[in-house]
Amino acid sequence: MKKIYTQPRIETVATTPQQMLCASEGIKAKISGYKNTGGGFSQTPPYIWLAGIVCSSLLFLGTACSTNNPDQPKQQAELKPRTLIVKTSPQPSPKERGILRLPQATITENGEVLDALWNAGDEVFYRNLSREAYTDPQEGSVKLSGTLRADKKGSVASFSGDRVWCTEEDQLALIYPNNPADFTLHDLLTASYTISVAGQNGTLETLAKDFHHIYGIASVVSVTGTTANAELAEMKSLMTVCKFSFVDGSGNQLPISTLQISIVGGAYAGTYPQEGTVSIAQSTPAWDVSVEPDWETTTPLTIDTKGANPEEVYVALFPAAGVTYNFTVTSGGSTYTGEATATLNEGEYVVAPLKLE
Repeated sequence: MKKIYTQPRIETVATTPQQMLCASEGIKAKISGYKNTGGGFSQTPPYIWLAGIVCSSLLFLGTACSTNNPDQPKQQAELKPRTLIVKTSPQPSPKERGILRLPQATITENGEVLDALWNAGDEVFYRNLSREAYTDPQEGSVKLSGTLRADKKGSVASFSGDRVWCTEEDQLALIYPNNPADFTLHDLLTASYTISVAGQNGTLETLAKDFHHIYGIASVVSVTGTTANAELAEMKSLMTVCKFSFVDGSGNQLPISTLQISIVGGAYAGTYPQEGTVSIAQSTPAWDVSVEPDWETTTPLTIDTKGANPEEVYVALFPAAGVTYNFTVTSGGSTYTGEATATLNEGEYVVAPLKLE
């Protein structure tokens, strides 16, 4: 594994009275990104070369806090709306690295590395998992979920949200991309939501914006009347990201018009899950959360490059162990097929050149 960044230094900052923040030590957060864990696609014959490389997703939740007096007994603070902010440590700027910045969260290939970057307006979903509902004496029923947004464009991004209802010891689920489908709080402390792999076009831009599914949970450890301080253990990548390229029987590179991926053999032969369910709970650490694919489907996964016809495509797939896949590529009016077997681990990035006939 090639280390592509050092452990960031997380900071919170004093800001305007309107934001009502105080300075603090900030959040100690561990980052989880895509890395090589030994999985990959294999064909027999032919032999294929496989490389695993690392990418990251930089995403944190943080807030400012006040200092508690250890000589006074701790009292549970009132549940009320508070301001949350996170500020990530600097990374090399896009200009320095020759990277074209793209709309929304950006994943960019940089040699043997995939970099995750942010832009102003990138959004993260949060939900307070410690409460099913809350009715405020003055405001009535209040919303316990919402959006945190990146405040500026750049590799240093502050995420902020106003009026986040929380207090000490509350657990906040953090989800990217924002607005998870079918988010449901089943009962106190447990919830689930749906993620999709349908509609990919093979580009890193679209993958980063819509299919780079990551999850984290933050614990609120201290609050003031207007601010809160939370600790985030980890943001976890839920998917496997693959870069596919294909050659024909003569070794000629195939421009890809469309790519279809399906399962070989068994009850789900010829199909691939379009969606999966992520089950979460306030007591479940992020690293124990995973996606459960919905195998009850009747169609393969289709990657439509919409006339771009690239020689390689980037695809987010559900983690799975020891599965044989069928690949069908349309290229230049012809159709090519082939099979490969792989164990795909969550948080893994796989480069897979495959031979088709």
